[in-house]
Amino acid sequence: MAAGALAVVALLASAPGGSAAPAAPPRGEPVVVDVISDVQGDLADLERVLDDQAALGLADHLVVNGDLVPTGTQAEYDAYTGVLDAGPLPRRVTQTIGNHETYTGESSEVLTDRFLAETGMPAVYSVQRVKGHPLVHLGTTSTPAGGVSATLGQEQLDWFDGVLDRLPANRPVVVLSHHPLPRTVSGTDWPGSYEQEYAAGEADRLLEIMGDHPNVLFVTGHTHYDLRRDDWMVRKVVEGGDPRGFTAVNGGSVQTTWTRTPDGREVTVDRADHSGIRLEISRDRVRVVAHDFRTDEVVQDETVLVPRR
Repeated sequence: MAAGALAVVALLASAPGGSAAPAAPPRGEPVVVDVISDVQGDLADLERVLDDQAALGLADHLVVNGDLVPTGTQAEYDAYTGVLDAGPLPRRVTQTIGNHETYTGESSEVLTDRFLAETGMPAVYSVQRVKGHPLVHLGTTSTPAGGVSATLGQEQLDWFDGVLDRLPANRPVVVLSHHPLPRTVSGTDWPGSYEQEYAAGEADRLLEIMGDHPNVLFVTGHTHYDLRRDDWMVRKVVEGGDPRGFTAVNGGSVQTTWTRTPDGREVTVDRADHSGIRLEISRDRVRVVAHDFRTDEVVQDETVLVPRR
């Protein structure tokens, strides 16, 4: 998809245990949701991003999609929340857990409890709603091990499957996970890239679940890849699923931008770069605007239509 061009992509292409069936979203102005990720201690750039987002007009909601802090210590959370609380913010902020929240060597239980206490999230996976529109948050339930960055577990996967089945198929559903899926957005299409991001079999199960729902917009972080790349947004068709596929989107990063050279090497674009996306969610579409906050440029602008059943 060409940078800077407004294109329409017609997709031929609650806390755990709670009900996921919301009231119908209201008609009228779209709901605005900002998404950023991968702060990882870069608090100076976080301040700039919050200021730049506010200059665009405060969103209805902000999601920080994982890697809020470098390793997960209490001191890091204190510094991070100090910047977040001081900045101009939407009325609601929700957050997902990433791999960098789990690097202190403490137990999964301690690190998860700290994440929940510092973010106010009800669990590492839940459905949050913004004016009737669902935002499904997914997250790891254990610390990385054996090359695996995220473990969702059978309970979360079954919950997620049920959530998507219960939500209206003719309305957009935004799903937020720090970790991307293989062969989706920028950086994940190279042989072997992100093949072990999720625990054994979980990536395939996620693909199977979302492959049946062409109304899903799956927003991820983690890769730090440049939002100017043509593959920042893709339509993913899953064998055996709905032939119209679902949409996967790279949400950018606050700390350092990366890309891949033609021979497969991952290289830094610029350590001073910081980027993110703004979602404008309506009853039958989502406009996704990608921002380079360092240069104050809109680098992508696409609209995803929810297919009629």
